Amino acid sequence: VRMFASTSHVHATCAPVVVRRTPRSRRDAVVVDARGAREPVAASTSTSTSRRRDLLLASSTALATLAVSATAPLVAPLGARAQDAGDWSSPGLASTGPPAQYIKTPSGLVFERINDGEGEPARAGDIAVFDYVMRRANGYFIYGTIDCGVGCGNGDPAEYMLGPSGNLIPGLDELLTGMKPGEKKRALIKPELGYQSNPKGLDPQPPEFGQRRQVEVHSGEPMIFEVKLVKTRRR
Repeated sequence: VRMFASTSHVHATCAPVVVRRTPRSRRDAVVVDARGAREPVAASTSTSTSRRRDLLLASSTALATLAVSATAPLVAPLGARAQDAGDWSSPGLASTGPPAQYIKTPSGLVFERINDGEGEPARAGDIAVFDYVMRRANGYFIYGTIDCGVGCGNGDPAEYMLGPSGNLIPGLDELLTGMKPGEKKRALIKPELGYQSNPKGLDPQPPEFGQRRQVEVHSGEPMIFEVKLVKTRRR
């Protein structure tokens, strides 16, 4: 009997709590204990809705700010001078330093000499061994021979013949001719001196299909080339 009384006492004092909800128009929960007493639990719909609205508004504002930042220009004008002549960072051309000194040739080639080289200048008929980075005029990275990650080469420089017997785009051939080993230039090559006449046939051609497709589709636009002459070889 004593055990039964003890069990009954536990049953009476530890009766399960039942939670009932009112219709959707009012979301306040009501707790009903074992004795039937009803006690409302604060769960204001208007407060929680307002809080959710504030959180959504804050999230939307943050996403909008991120979208604006993502569409902001990543590339400084061509006139920016590189701090380090060995800097081949991608995709930006932005840097601090003195204003660029442009040189415009009679053909319409515009370039900036970033640093000087030493040795014999390259001339027509030589095999030019050089590193380059190719971009569209808006700074969009297409390809680079340097080992800079996705979309780049393995670090091996390109090799092409200079002069009429070669197959380089005219602007790049003109740019490389006269450069000395170690010299680096950045050039804006207009379409007539670029791929416009033969987008699939003129060199240099990137190795991957998507990159070559970029060259073909945008052959009517100016191209930016950053070039560093490694050495030349006589034929």
